Amino acid sequence: MTDAIDLRQFRYFVTLCETLNFGRAAERLFISQPPLSRQIRQLEEQLGVTLFLRTRTGVTLTAAGSALLPLARRTLGQAQQAIAAARAAGDAQGQTFRVGYTTVFDRSAIPDVTAQLALQYPDCQVSLKGKHSISLVREVKNGALDAAFVGLHTDTRGLACETLVEQPMVAALPASHPLARKRRLSFEDMREQPLFRFERRLNPGFHDHCQAYFDRIGFTPNSLPEPDDHHILLGLIAEGQGMALLPASLQQVRRQGVVFRPLKPLHGPLTAGIAVVYAPDNASPLLAAFLTLVRARAAQS
Repeated sequence: MTDAIDLRQFRYFVTLCETLNFGRAAERLFISQPPLSRQIRQLEEQLGVTLFLRTRTGVTLTAAGSALLPLARRTLGQAQQAIAAARAAGDAQGQTFRVGYTTVFDRSAIPDVTAQLALQYPDCQVSLKGKHSISLVREVKNGALDAAFVGLHTDTRGLACETLVEQPMVAALPASHPLARKRRLSFEDMREQPLFRFERRLNPGFHDHCQAYFDRIGFTPNSLPEPDDHHILLGLIAEGQGMALLPASLQQVRRQGVVFRPLKPLHGPLTAGIAVVYAPDNASPLLAAFLTLVRARAAQS
């Protein structure tokens, strides 16, 4: 008895189980009957059991054969999956995997798995692009991006969307402002203060999410147009031109003359979050590996 069994013997065994006739099994396998009989006999000798009872009209399975059949089928199926995965991974080598990320958040809030992905696919190039969330969604839909990290409340209809992180909004204000002496700010503190706020066209979903919160607490911001670039925005705040509500991760961006203060929650906190989006019919092994890494990283946060 030996463990040296190859997949061909399992394939012959399963086919004979399905036909219960050596002649029909040989036809299905596109071989003659003697090699089939020889392989089945060798398999029985290697296992040390009788798998079939031979009769004049065909064969019947023994108890040992019945026990082996589901496991042999599973083994053949797993072998096919392994072959397909290896071929798909080979096809992925040399490709460029394109990822977008929202510029509303600091990059520290976005799971960075590019180094790990490069270890799995050393010949794959990873391309990163920062834009507003609605532009990222558009590019994932038209195939210009394979996946993107976007802000929650963005309209992602037509794409798969998985929430990764949610964090509170904080107030960014001039360090010289009298309110900077407070450890926390209320919305009442900011009621008369000029507040930078991004235009609705840049992300209607998140804009409306914030507006609904303001309506719920009875807060009407004294709005100023917010520049697209956060470094410019923080520069304007440092100059004393206004305040802004920003995701907490942007506290990582150090800017002289700007301080960040947490908000006193009123009817629950005002939050922002990040989701990963991708086309649900994208079967790329690169995407599957990327999502596995992103989910694992998010679970550790």
